[in-house]
Amino acid sequence: MSVTTNETVTRSENQGPAPTGKPQRRGFFAAGHYIPYTLLLPAVVVLAGVLAYPLYRLIDLAFQNVNKYALLVHPERAKYVGFDGFSRVFGDSEFWEVVLRSIYFTAELVILSMVLSMALALLLNRVSNWVRVTVITVMMFVWSIPALVNGQVFRWLFSPQGGVVDYIAYLVTGDESWKNYDWFADAHVGLYVVGAAVVIWGALPFLVLGLYAALTQVPKELMEAAKLDGANSFQAFRNVTLPVIRPFLMISTALSFIWDFQVFAQIFALRNTSPEPGYRTIGTYLYMQGVVASRYSEASVISIAMIVMMLAVLVYYIRQMLKIGANER
Repeated sequence: MSVTTNETVTRSENQGPAPTGKPQRRGFFAAGHYIPYTLLLPAVVVLAGVLAYPLYRLIDLAFQNVNKYALLVHPERAKYVGFDGFSRVFGDSEFWEVVLRSIYFTAELVILSMVLSMALALLLNRVSNWVRVTVITVMMFVWSIPALVNGQVFRWLFSPQGGVVDYIAYLVTGDESWKNYDWFADAHVGLYVVGAAVVIWGALPFLVLGLYAALTQVPKELMEAAKLDGANSFQAFRNVTLPVIRPFLMISTALSFIWDFQVFAQIFALRNTSPEPGYRTIGTYLYMQGVVASRYSEASVISIAMIVMMLAVLVYYIRQMLKIGANER
């Protein structure tokens, strides 16, 4: 036990205020605030170096009239034509049909894949451990299969001559017409049913496992508190689970849009490397113009339009993520 005397108090008053520490040095690495940006800088430099020249060549070709004939036989005929290439592409009704078809197809894929993935992730969160491990193992195997192989497998499954799906439909319904039903005769059925099935099948593993990992981060205390307050399962999911996993939902939705909007390999394999006009989305249309028809300048214009459309979605996604980050501070 200490005793404070008058002498002690007088000595403390004579000594003055306690000395303060030296002010922190302000510099580039002060308090470590700029270290993450410094670590990201090499990756940014590499990406810029890899993408700069191809992007320059893409824009340069868009303002020329280069095709295979002009490039190989008469290269002197390749010249700058200004915005004539843009006028030809944007004035083509087929281009806008392909863009609308790509938007509808992408919307279908994103909505169905996100809904199915969320349902499967919720089921994984409720099943036993051995069932969860089995399902995750199967999904990892599906994720490892190339998109071209998936497309080929689904082409066999839906084949009008001995296809597995037709045979199962016949066994279930007993209708003989299902034995040789051609799923690809109508482009709407072939694209929006079979094409959507193969793309969603390949996208489910990543989305399901990601959503399941996000669901495990929802605090159990919040769910228990919601139930004590009288909330049912749907109300707890909407008011507790969704706000917690919203950042991952934004990321997965944006990635799904990017992947699905430029889908190519699955449709390319489904139609045996020759997609008919009704099956052409922006990815296959770009292939047909740039590789098959060798119209390099028109293909460059289509590529630029494709990049701009995806950037518009990315800008919206970045703004939403900034809002989420601001609300969490």
